[in-house]
Amino acid sequence: MCTQLLLTLTSREKIIISISNSIALYSQKLQEGAIAQNQSVIDFILKTIPESSRSELSMELIDDVFSFISNSHMELS
Repeated sequence: MCTQLLLTLTSREKIIISISNSIALYSQKLQEGAIAQNQSVIDFILKTIPESSRSELSMELIDDVFSFISNSHMELS
């Protein structure tokens, strides 16, 4: 018998994923020249986070996610 366990993401986990995705997208678009050099990552995040998730959004959380990403040494293969 096979039992499947389904886990649901919390709203905090979902906003962390959204912030991380926005930071990655910002970086990619900045390198491609698709966004203005003077647009901040914070402004970009605020424009890309879904309205339904904004109640969970805070500068502290954005800073935590950005700090984690900046300090992680991920290598692309």
